[in-house]
This record gives sequence, C-alpha cells and structure tokens, in this order.
Amino acid sequence: MKGQHRLRKLFQKAMNASIFGAEPVRPANGSGRLFCSQPFTRFEVLGGGGNRGDVFPCCQNWVTKSFGNMQERSVEQVWNGKAARDFRRSILDGSFKYCKAEVCPYLQRVDGPVQRVEDVNDEKLLEIIRKELTFLPYGPSDVICCFDQSCNLSCPTCRTHVIMETAHGAAITKIQKRLEDEALKEARLLYITGSGDPFGSPYFRRWLQTIKRSAMPKLECIHLHTNGLLWTNRIWESIPGETRALVQAATISIDAATPDTYAVNRRGGNFATLLDRLAFIAELRANGPLKYFEIHMTVQANNFGEMPAFVALGRRHNCDRVTFHQMLDWGTFSADEFAARAVQFPSHPDYLAFIDMLQDARLEDPIVYLSNLTDLRRQGVPRQPMLSGVSA
Repeated sequence: MKGQHRLRKLFQKAMNASIFGAEPVRPANGSGRLFCSQPFTRFEVLGGGGNRGDVFPCCQNWVTKSFGNMQERSVEQVWNGKAARDFRRSILDGSFKYCKAEVCPYLQRVDGPVQRVEDVNDEKLLEIIRKELTFLPYGPSDVICCFDQSCNLSCPTCRTHVIMETAHGAAITKIQKRLEDEALKEARLLYITGSGDPFGSPYFRRWLQTIKRSAMPKLECIHLHTNGLLWTNRIWESIPGETRALVQAATISIDAATPDTYAVNRRGGNFATLLDRLAFIAELRANGPLKYFEIHMTVQANNFGEMPAFVALGRRHNCDRVTFHQMLDWGTFSADEFAARAVQFPSHPDYLAFIDMLQDARLEDPIVYLSNLTDLRRQGVPRQPMLSGVSA
C-alpha cells in the first residue's frame, strides 16, 4: 500500500485570476499560506520546430516565467539558475507571482502539488521550507517531455495540421540524450508527452524501444499521455519488458463521448478504433503494468453536453480518473473562433447552460476531476469576462 501511495502522488504531479502581486496566496476559505512543490521537483522541457528546450516547472500556460533553455545550458545550470531560484522564492514568500490561478487547477483546488504549508509532511519539502532553499542540492524528480510535437492527429485545440517533426530529429534526439545523461539518473517519473503522441512520434517511440533501465535506475513510473489510437499490441510488444514494466500510468486525450463530436475534436481519428484501444488499455490496467488510467476532455462549446456520457465512458473502462479541463488558447484559432468555442466565458451564448452542466450530479462521481473548472463549479455564477487578447 505504501508503494501505491507513492505512485499516486507521482501521478498527481504528472497530471500533474490574474498574476499575483505581493500578497500571499491563500486557499478559498482564506486560511493558511500555500506551498507548491512543482518548482522544486519538476523539469518540463518544451518546444517544437527550430526552437525547443525551454524548461518550465509546470504547464507553460499556467505560469509567466520559464527556468531557461536546456539547449543553451546544462540541466544543472537551468535547474539551479537565477530564473529557477526566483521562481522558487515566489513560492516560499507566498506571493506565487509567476502563477495564474484562473487556469491552475491545483491553486483552485488546493490539491496535488499545492498544499497548505502546515500540511506539508514530506521531509525534503519541509527542509526546503525551513531553510528557504532556492538552490537545490539534487536534480529534478519529475522529467516531463514536451519537446516533440509529432502526432498522428491534428486536433483543432492543439494544431492546424498534422505535424511530424522529421526535419528536427537531431534536435529532439539530442535533448533525449542529454536528459538520459544529466537528468534521468535521479528521476522518479518520466512523462511522455504533453506535446504530441508517444507512439505517433518516431522519436519518442524509438526512445521507448531503446532506452535502458540502467539510464534511469531510480525511476518508478513512466506516464504515457497519448490519443491512444496507435497503442496497439504490436507496438506495445516492441517495447522491452523492463521498460513496459515501468509504464504504470496512462492519460488518453479524447475530448468527446460520441463519434460525431470525436471526428471534429480529434481530427483524423476514428471513434470505433478508439474504443478498441481503450479496451486494450483497460486490460493493462486490470492485469498490469498500469496502476493508473485516466481519460481527458478539453471542454468546449461542442462537447460540454457530453460530460456525463464521458464519465460513463470512463466507468465502462475502469478508469481511475476522468478529467475535464478548460480550453486554453494555443494560437490555433482566430479570436472569433476561440470565442465561439470557449464556453467557460460569460460572453458565450451557452455559458449559463454550461454552468448548469457543471452542477450536474453525475459530475460528483468520485472519479471526476474538474481541474481548472473547479472555481466555475464552486461559484455557479457568471464571472467577469477576460480582457480581449488575453488567453484563457
């Protein structure tokens, strides 16, 4: 049980308002100062095309500051550089001034890596708090790989066309090699990928097929984030057994509960194929090595009505979690197109129907995680629309 609790904490990490000023950030009830472990544990490498290697402590759309670029400096220089130390200081002084609470699910919910300071019991984190450490004598425990956009789909919320980064294979494999040499020897979690698909990318797929256990001796979990369509038995069996044994968590991005909506939101995908793959992955959850299985929906105007059906889809496949996220602006839509899809804003004509849906009793299922929709459900009343030109 202790081992499973440790893995659950790792999985929560991987899921893993405006910019705050000088006032300390506090929970919704106004009590206690908060602490976030992400800047002290997480090394998320981003990028695509000819520019990659920027490192963040969490999702780039949840923060306003990166740690720096690992193509320009070593992992250690980025991990303990001035930008990283400044970010950690903003957590320790309680200002969270580089964080965006309106899209960070952890600050909204006070869960996962965000805790009240008085509730922290991890010895490493307690030492960081007591000594106000911003320079860390150890490397990241969580390595998040988002530096290859190659994918077999062209989902509108993510991209305008299919991306296969064959022109940048050398840069991608260079980062993989540097992570092996400089980061994975101490890492506990390896997350692949938040930028494309681990099986749709020839580089991530090859990495999974060739990486050695000796390169990551302390690793406890590989978390695969995928659209699931290429997760076939043949590809699964092409990964060495010692690596497959580490694949203990999976997130499948779906964004729909019906074939018609899936065809729009997961452009290039087939819903019947998806259901076959979900059945296969559910078997891996039942029989191992998976210990955590999640499906994910980016909520928008054309799918919020399917949220209860999406919960039922997760239940049918014995998912541990069904996650719903706000749609964020990744620059793939015009301003008008984004406004037409972003149902979370009061200016949207379906906003009140969406707020009603968030109150639906079927979303109270314990496997449901409303992520950065939590504040909207909690308030249950229209919020002020964001200023024009500011992404969600």
